[in-house]
Amino acid sequence: MSLDTARPDSATADHLPALDALRGLMRRFTTDHLVGITPEDFQHSLLARIGTIDSDVEGYDDPARQRDLSIKFRFGHDHDFGAFKLDGQMGQRHLELLASFIDRLGALPTDLTGKRVLDIGCWTGGACLALAAMGAQVVAIEEVRKYATCAQDIANAFGLQDQIRVLPLSLYELTGEEHQDAYDYVLFAGVLYHLTDPVLALRHCFNALRDGGTCLIETAGIDDQASTCRYEGPGVFHAGSESELNRSGWNWFLPSAPALRRMIADAGFADVHVQGPSDNRLLARARRDTHTDMLRAGLSVPHVR
Repeated sequence: MSLDTARPDSATADHLPALDALRGLMRRFTTDHLVGITPEDFQHSLLARIGTIDSDVEGYDDPARQRDLSIKFRFGHDHDFGAFKLDGQMGQRHLELLASFIDRLGALPTDLTGKRVLDIGCWTGGACLALAAMGAQVVAIEEVRKYATCAQDIANAFGLQDQIRVLPLSLYELTGEEHQDAYDYVLFAGVLYHLTDPVLALRHCFNALRDGGTCLIETAGIDDQASTCRYEGPGVFHAGSESELNRSGWNWFLPSAPALRRMIADAGFADVHVQGPSDNRLLARARRDTHTDMLRAGLSVPHVR
C-alpha cells in the first residue's frame, strides 16, 4: 500500500461488517504464534528498523531526490503482536480496504482458500497477513527493498514462507513468465497515483490475472465529472518536514472517477465499476474476461504483452 504519511480517518469503517472478521483473523499473528524466533528477538528485530535512515540498500544515486519514506523506515499499519503493539503510518487502512472490497464492491470473497493473490506495493506486509489468514497464496511486490525485506521476515516469523512470498520489484518489472496469467486477484491499492504511467501499470495488472480474475483498485482521486487527471509531480508536499523525513506527497497523476474508469477499460479490463470519490479516494473493481490486445500507438513500452 502507499507510503502516504497521514493516518487515515477510520470513521467510515464502522459500516463494514467484514472488518470485525478481518480483525479477528489478525489475532493469529501474535507472539504466541511465532515459529523459530523468540518474542524478544522478534520485537527487537522490528523496533530496530523503525526510524532508521538507509538509502544505500535502495541503490539511489541521489537520496535527496527520493521520497522520505523510501529513505527513513516507517512501519506500515497498526498491529497488536500481543507482547507489544506497533502504530503504523496508515492505521488499520489495510483491513478497511479489504473490508470495502468485500462489503461495498462485492469483489472479494471472505474465503480465499485455493486462490492466488498478487499484492502490489505491500509496504511492511499488513495486507499480506490478512490475505493469508483468509486462505490465499500471496505473492507481494514492493519496490522499496527495506520494506520488502521486513514484510518477508514477518511472514517467515509466523511460518508463512510457503504461503507469502515478497519480491523487491517495481510493478513495471513484473514481466516474468511466472507472473503472467497467474493470479485470481490483484490487490492494487494506494499505488496508482504514485506512478508515472498508470495505463502501463494497469496493463501489467491485466496481464498478471487469469481469465476471469479480478483487479481490486484503490487510489487517491479528484472530484470531477470530466475525464481528467490532476498532475502534481515530486515537488508537491502535503505535510511533514524535510528535516524529519516525514513528508507526504510524491504523487504523479490523480484521476477523476471517469478518467480511472476509462484507463482501466483501455488497459483491457471488462465489467469496470468505480466508486467515489469519498475523502478524495476512489475504489474500483475490474474483471479480465480474456486476454486481449490494446492500443499500441504511443505506448511507453511498445512490446508490453
